Amino acid sequence: MSGMCAMEKTNKLRALTQTLVGALVMGMLWRFRGSHGWGAAWGVLACGFVLTLFLTAVIGEKKNVSFAVLSLTALSFMLTTPSWGTFLSAVTGVQSLSAKGTQTAVEVFVHPASAAALMLCLGFGMTAVFGVLLGKCFGGKAWHVRDYVFVLLAFYAVSMLMQATLSHGIFRLLQPEPVRVFAADLQAQGITDGVFKTYLRHFGSIDWGKKYVGGRHYFAAIEAISRAVAAAAVLLVTRFVVRDKQAAKTGAVVCGAFALAITLSDVWFFLDGGGYRGAQGFSLPDRIAAWSTWEYCTGFLAGGIITAYVRRLRVTTDVTLPQKLPRQAKSAAAYILFFVGGLGLNVVRPMLVRMERSSLQIPAVIVAALAVVGVSVWICRKWGVSLENAPSDKLARALVMFFAGYYLLLYLFAYEPQIHELRMLHNILVLFSYMCVTAWCLSKAGLPKTE
Repeated sequence: MSGMCAMEKTNKLRALTQTLVGALVMGMLWRFRGSHGWGAAWGVLACGFVLTLFLTAVIGEKKNVSFAVLSLTALSFMLTTPSWGTFLSAVTGVQSLSAKGTQTAVEVFVHPASAAALMLCLGFGMTAVFGVLLGKCFGGKAWHVRDYVFVLLAFYAVSMLMQATLSHGIFRLLQPEPVRVFAADLQAQGITDGVFKTYLRHFGSIDWGKKYVGGRHYFAAIEAISRAVAAAAVLLVTRFVVRDKQAAKTGAVVCGAFALAITLSDVWFFLDGGGYRGAQGFSLPDRIAAWSTWEYCTGFLAGGIITAYVRRLRVTTDVTLPQKLPRQAKSAAAYILFFVGGLGLNVVRPMLVRMERSSLQIPAVIVAALAVVGVSVWICRKWGVSLENAPSDKLARALVMFFAGYYLLLYLFAYEPQIHELRMLHNILVLFSYMCVTAWCLSKAGLPKTE
């Protein structure tokens, strides 16, 4: 009896540790990809890849996770990356609207609940395809090529349909004042067709919208609302067309995790903006930057929720690329997905961006690319092109530790080096996260369960 109690306590401690480390991993990664990172879509690719590697290590005792499917899952994160720069400070009830190239801004009152609604839509819609593929990555149902097509069609078709129709009315109900400001500036610039027709003429082109006061916010809001509805469509298609219950449930958890995380973390902007309409006199200490701390906390909360759920999944069969692919085609696809799309892009792209002001940029990128090629040849010889013979848990832990250290070095010393701002809260959190993640990867806690 005492032995069973001890085992139960050990398992609970393991669960708590894994969940906490998952939160630290994603908090660190989301900050790395954030302001002064390496691009929105490219940044979420890195987050998705390393997080999925970490989750592979967590459930490593199953030893049947496909690294090709893992990389495909991470790449799918890039497909749904939205724009959100205008949403964050509106939590105070004040929405700032401006046009590109102008120094003045128009401020209008909005209801904080409408700002929260947009943030929830933003978070829910930004991970739809990634979420269901994460469930498939650690699931037991084989997918056909048509299943991937159904999921992608559901997202893009519903998103575009919503952008062309209902999202405009929904946004007008949520925040009529920003719509009025945008319409007024269009009128002042000689565009008399109105907001809706003008949007359709420049469908989804947020860069065009930035030229007008309120345009960037309008285009971003239409996109966020549309993608939230499209995410719901993806979950329904996955559940009832693809008939993968676990993938659909995992997708719902991932979408919900980001919706909650990105919205709750917005409290930093509420405090930084002085509270409701700036009238409460709140302020943050100099060592706390609202945007950077929001980024870290978004990743931390989302990573913790996702890890807590995924670690409980049970894989019953091998998860691989579609079975009907010829063997050589499958091997080629596996190599491209993992070694090019996974390792290659996530090693080379961050260095390319972070060293853009350095004369060593090109030589460093070439060395990094050659290193990836060399490592890929060594791994293929050792474990096969599809890594069918690789110990997934050990390889995943090693890669998590590598990327954590590699990204930290770029973050601290390249481009706008954060080494000069270590006193800031977000950087303290990043360093603490790195130490904990590395310790977990090296310790017995990072090893798979052997019971």
